[in-house]
Amino acid sequence: MLQLQALYRVTVAMTSTMKPTEIMRLVLDEVVRWTAADGAVLYILDSATNVLEPKLWRGTTPSLERIDLLESDNLLVEVVRTGQLRQCHEGESSGLEARDKTSCRLSIPLVAGDETLGAIDIFARRQQSFDPDTREFLSTLASLAAQVLRNAVTHEELEQHYREISLLYEIQQEMASTLDYNSVLKLIVHRTKQIFDAAECTIRLLEERNGRLFIRVVASSGEQFIGPEAVPFEESHVDHPVIGGEMIYMEDVRVDPQFRWRDEAARAGVVSMICAPLVARRRTIGTIRLYTAERREFDLSERKILLAIAGMAAQAIENARLYRQIEEQNRQLLESYDALRRTQKELLRKERLAALGEMAATVAHEIRNPLTSVRGFAQRIQRRASVLGDPKVAEYTAIIMEEVDRLNKFIKDVLDFARHAKPTFELANFNAIVAEVLTMVRDEFERKEVTLVPDLDMDLPPTVCDRMQMRQMLLNLLQNARSAVRRGGMVVVRTQNTGRYIRLRIIDNGHGIPRDVLPKIWSPFFTTKTHGTGLGLALVQRIVDDHRGRIFIRSREGCGTIVNVQFPFVQSEEELLSWSG
Repeated sequence: MLQLQALYRVTVAMTSTMKPTEIMRLVLDEVVRWTAADGAVLYILDSATNVLEPKLWRGTTPSLERIDLLESDNLLVEVVRTGQLRQCHEGESSGLEARDKTSCRLSIPLVAGDETLGAIDIFARRQQSFDPDTREFLSTLASLAAQVLRNAVTHEELEQHYREISLLYEIQQEMASTLDYNSVLKLIVHRTKQIFDAAECTIRLLEERNGRLFIRVVASSGEQFIGPEAVPFEESHVDHPVIGGEMIYMEDVRVDPQFRWRDEAARAGVVSMICAPLVARRRTIGTIRLYTAERREFDLSERKILLAIAGMAAQAIENARLYRQIEEQNRQLLESYDALRRTQKELLRKERLAALGEMAATVAHEIRNPLTSVRGFAQRIQRRASVLGDPKVAEYTAIIMEEVDRLNKFIKDVLDFARHAKPTFELANFNAIVAEVLTMVRDEFERKEVTLVPDLDMDLPPTVCDRMQMRQMLLNLLQNARSAVRRGGMVVVRTQNTGRYIRLRIIDNGHGIPRDVLPKIWSPFFTTKTHGTGLGLALVQRIVDDHRGRIFIRSREGCGTIVNVQFPFVQSEEELLSWSG
């Protein structure tokens, strides 16, 4: 009954919330109580190293030390190896003839299933051996203790698996939180370094350059990394087998002959290294490499975690790559769509201009002949009126001729725009063209009391252009600036050598262009002036386009206008016509 009560106490403890260590203490206490032993020791077997570790003890015991099963040979080792209970008196365990039988030793294995987890070693001062009933009772207690150990190991393994699964789930969530390629790479190396408490973590991916494979570092947990950024694949002794699917481990890279960058590793203070493949969709895309600052043996659990992280990392990298490709293709499609829309708009504009020009040329031709007759008759009437001395007739005929001249100028502008004469390119000094035009318009500016300020870059080399068209462009822009500036205003004409382009800038402090008008100024026949054809800026735009240039206008109402024109430095017509900017 007392034995059953002891077994009951242990069984109740096993089903309670007591910790495994407390239950083992209870078992050891029951063993000592029922054997009246002087001392008892609980040994736990470390299956990885085949060493018995003393974990708990009671009473007086021999000196406690770790026992190596491969190097020791005594009663305890025999019990653990055979899984059978053994007892002996003093001297028997060493093979010596026992001089007296005042000390008895009993070793009981802790067996769970077919695995020996340790033993309980009992020391008692008694002459008799332990009877079969006591040995059976102690074996039952040892079985319960073994079950406690097995449950503790199982619980620890489950907790470890839970931690691993939780950790992998957390990493997976973090990787899934972004599709930005660089962010994914940085997250992987920093998170993996943190998990393994490593000194450095790098990701190396396979790349093809000119038909040759390279392995290149695309992400590192630090600013510096061991080895070069890119290595030919066949020359990488570490990554080559890993790409084949192996996991490579080096205990000390500072002395391992297979590691080429030993001196650099020594300077960086790293020792052990482990490298795992990055496999996505059954294809190895690269490797993930860890360095530690101390000598470390990565156990099976750590290797499994690294392989799991590598698998998730490879998938995240592939997803980020795919997303980046889709983004790039989407960007290209948008650019193509914008370019197509601009091209269609330009084609439509040119078709309208062509139709408008053809119509304008026909109308202008039909109008020019009657106007010539009207002006001729007005001149004859004016001469006749001067003979007759009629001042009113002379005044009226002068108005007629002035209006006819204005109409003729309008017709000339229309015909010039409609013809779209092909430019005649020649090597010319752009500053000289500007100087000629400034000389032509200076009197008009002075009559209106507008200051004309030239600011010419004397470092402009000759370039290919059409001199007449450039003069026409400058005249049109300067006339617009002059008409926009009040008396006492100023217009600055500036040229500049930007290296690849000649830049012309015309700046005035006139009334500016309203914001709603600015988009319309390039349309033919659009004008805000009471007298004007509305063809000036349209002709300027055409001249700039023919010279492969660009024109921009910035204006603020009440403050003034800045016209920026730039066209390339070229030395031949062929170079200009093939210019792509």
